[in-house]
Amino acid sequence: MKVAGIYLAAVAPEQDGRQVAEPSPEAGAAAMEELGRCGLEPLVAVVRADDSRRWLPQSSGERSWRPATCLTAHLDVSFSLRCGLNAVLSAQPDAVFVAPADSPALSAALAQRLLAALRERPGLDYAACGGHGAAMPPVVFAKSLFAVLQSMHGDGGVNAILASTAYNGVVVEATG
Repeated sequence: MKVAGIYLAAVAPEQDGRQVAEPSPEAGAAAMEELGRCGLEPLVAVVRADDSRRWLPQSSGERSWRPATCLTAHLDVSFSLRCGLNAVLSAQPDAVFVAPADSPALSAALAQRLLAALRERPGLDYAACGGHGAAMPPVVFAKSLFAVLQSMHGDGGVNAILASTAYNGVVVEATG
């Protein structure tokens, strides 16, 4: 199964009433390094046009990633997600791993567990991180949801997918 990776660092200047900036150099670099260990190909970091990209580590021969600039990131997160999807779809992935920059539990180990859950059950539409059974990002979406992801609007689109009974998914606890 070919899985692409999308790191959503192109957050709107204000989200949920709080100021949100680009990832810190330490957090952003650590997240990209963790995702780089997962065999995601391609792996893109969706950034705003005004993002300095200082936080984005250099690609190495073994681990490569590239930025994808989202000119409409200020509108809502669905625009950033569509930008990321557009950046990876030419590689024809079977699934996409989506991780918002503010994902608290992002690690290569968790990513591998999510990927394994989707690989072990081919009929799933997604495998999401969870805490006490509640689904939340990061999440791996199967190709069956690409059109849904491309058409969603608003900051709550991913959560609506995860809460819907129309899609078949599994929740992988963040700990354990």
